[in-house]
Amino acid sequence: MLCKYKIVAIIVVIFFLLKDHIPLNAQENEAGKIIIKKIEFKGNRRISSSTIKAAIKTREGDIYEAQAISQDVDAIWLLGFFDNIEVEVEPYEDGIKIIFLVLERPVIKDIIFAGNTKVKTKKLRDVVELRKGDYLKHYLLKLGEDKIREIYQKKRYHFVDIRTEEKKTNGYVDIIFNINEGPKVYIKEIDFVGNRAFSDKRLSKIISTKKRKFPRFIFPGKFEKGKFNEDIERLKGFYLGGGWLDVDVKWKGQYSPDKSKMFLNVLIDEGERYYVDTITIKGNKLFTNTEIRNMLEVKEGDAHLPESLQKDTQNIQLAYGRQGHINARVKVDSSYKQVEPKIDITYDIQENERFFIEKVIISGNDKTKDTVIRRELLFFPGERLDTEKVRISEERLTGTGFFDAESGTPTNISYEPGTKHNTKNVLVNVKEGRTGILRFGGGFGANAGLFGDISYSDKNVDIFDFPKDWKDLITGNAFRGAGHIVTLRFSPGFQRTEGLISFQNPSVYDTGYSFGFSANIFRRSREDFDEERKGAKINVGKEVLRGLRLGLTPNYEVIGVQNVDGNSPQIVKDIEGSSSKLSMELSALLDRRDSRFFTTKGYQISAAVEVSGLDVDIVKFITRGKKYHTIFDFPNWGKHVLSYGGTFGIVESTTDESVPIFERLFAGGSSSIRGFSFRGVGPVDPVFKEHIGGKVLIIGTTEYTLPVYSNMVRSAFFIDAGKADTDVNDINFNNLRASLGFGFRVRVPFLGNSVVSIDFGFPFIRKDEDDEQTITFNFGGSGL
Repeated sequence: MLCKYKIVAIIVVIFFLLKDHIPLNAQENEAGKIIIKKIEFKGNRRISSSTIKAAIKTREGDIYEAQAISQDVDAIWLLGFFDNIEVEVEPYEDGIKIIFLVLERPVIKDIIFAGNTKVKTKKLRDVVELRKGDYLKHYLLKLGEDKIREIYQKKRYHFVDIRTEEKKTNGYVDIIFNINEGPKVYIKEIDFVGNRAFSDKRLSKIISTKKRKFPRFIFPGKFEKGKFNEDIERLKGFYLGGGWLDVDVKWKGQYSPDKSKMFLNVLIDEGERYYVDTITIKGNKLFTNTEIRNMLEVKEGDAHLPESLQKDTQNIQLAYGRQGHINARVKVDSSYKQVEPKIDITYDIQENERFFIEKVIISGNDKTKDTVIRRELLFFPGERLDTEKVRISEERLTGTGFFDAESGTPTNISYEPGTKHNTKNVLVNVKEGRTGILRFGGGFGANAGLFGDISYSDKNVDIFDFPKDWKDLITGNAFRGAGHIVTLRFSPGFQRTEGLISFQNPSVYDTGYSFGFSANIFRRSREDFDEERKGAKINVGKEVLRGLRLGLTPNYEVIGVQNVDGNSPQIVKDIEGSSSKLSMELSALLDRRDSRFFTTKGYQISAAVEVSGLDVDIVKFITRGKKYHTIFDFPNWGKHVLSYGGTFGIVESTTDESVPIFERLFAGGSSSIRGFSFRGVGPVDPVFKEHIGGKVLIIGTTEYTLPVYSNMVRSAFFIDAGKADTDVNDINFNNLRASLGFGFRVRVPFLGNSVVSIDFGFPFIRKDEDDEQTITFNFGGSGL
């Protein structure tokens, strides 16, 4: 804009200087207005005058206006061909002549990089936006310098010096980037100065910037100013969170004489730690002061912990929300003492009105029946509005898998005013999702070998919802919405073949009782024999408490053991042929997970007792449990989840005969002790050295998962331990095997949120007779 006003000023000055020399009739044309008689362009060699003329609006014969000429200068400048533009005004005939004097930018003949040995020329050329044949634009030249400097600084060349040189000849220019790379810099030391409350080691764990140490490919000692400033803020937050409210953290850096080593000093002025002197509670009528104090983590005399105070505030609001005071507000006031580092805390509570539920209004369920949704809700019309019940109900609805998890908000529960001042309508909105999955595929499982898979599963079927016409079948408006679960599966393979037909009604006539039946065929090639099972079973169950379901399952199976190897253990030879098994299983399942598909908190515990007769006389007990914790939750990354759990099983014969090998317990494999092959851990036959299974199974596992790409791809780190043993009367932890390793979990949404898992396990406690397997691969799970 300075250039623009300069041009206008020049034009005005020239006009007044020439005014007395312009003919009288020129001054008086058009009621004293001056006419532009001619427009000329000078200084342009490559750019034609017609190109410049096309850019401006002023034309010969126009009335002279300084503002119009200024706008023309702007238009010529925007062409991008010129470094300088000036305007001259001369008398011409009975008017004036406008002359645009331009200085063309040189054309880039070549771009040369000199002195770069650590960065390839191609990479530098790619980041510089100048190209051969372009007109030179100096702002792009400066931008190129900055981008080259950025590349070098990321590679730890902090002192890189870049100077550009222009060699002009006959309208052309060679651009030369002269680069003095300087030394590569690494952090030699990070010293904390002034810290009394925490050791250097403790503080160094908080910051992500690390000094150079072994192994260097993990700890190269890279310094990034922006990242280190974030570390400083993280340190401040750490101190503030611990009660050091006056803390000040700064840093300064120094270099070795050769500039290759950097020494960082983190300067900490901790100040005093603040403590809570008194806690005052006011405005509370529903709860007594004692009841509210029992909700608090921070007590009088404790350090002032802002995060804990915030959590205490949430606990108070949650307690009121459970009692129907959904609009209760808790304000925390902190009053600082003048002479000592103490704070008086006041919780000012506005209880507001208690609300009751007038109606529960469900929307968005185009296919799922209202009753299916209502059975997941823990609140009912007429009740006191309990925000905790609302939260759990929303989790239960999401956990059904009926609704569109990919939308981000498959379910949403909100409120609207009822007809009375103290009532609310609870609005339950859902987004229908795809529940039916038809799958054609195959894969390789460490426990199953190569297999194919043809299956159809749907967890939101209504077997009584017959189509009214053929269009209902095509559009998916038939057999939908009652929450019945149907599975049809045939999975042929070289080592294992499986077929399954099953039906499950989770709530018969909305009573809470479940009913189901299934028929299956299973063939498996074991190491010394082939096993075949054909069976059918029914099951009934009841949810007796939230998340706690009891079940009873009668089962009939025919089990065949064929193609027994001549060198097989005697325990295998004894069961060759066909055996009939009639069993009854009593089971209990307590599921308090936040999601069945991506569990981040909660737990699941199951236990089952099976008693069988006919040809197979055994009693078997198996219990499993797993607990989940969210360790970190990064909004732009995802959740870090720690889980740990175990399995305990025991089986015993109810007669004098031994437990058949097909009912024994084995360890090893993808869902057991990774790093060992399927059934690769346990007792072995003393003669043939083959695994024969045990009567006792103990498995423990701990796993830490974190996101790689959102929650679609996650990495896992695990440690497994366990054993299978023979002596039911001597249960101990001798002969344990253990492994550790890592893996990946990939969720496949269009296959019903199935998960592909691959794990790399490395045993560190083993026996000579164990079968090891580093890689285990599985497909078809439903949890990350």
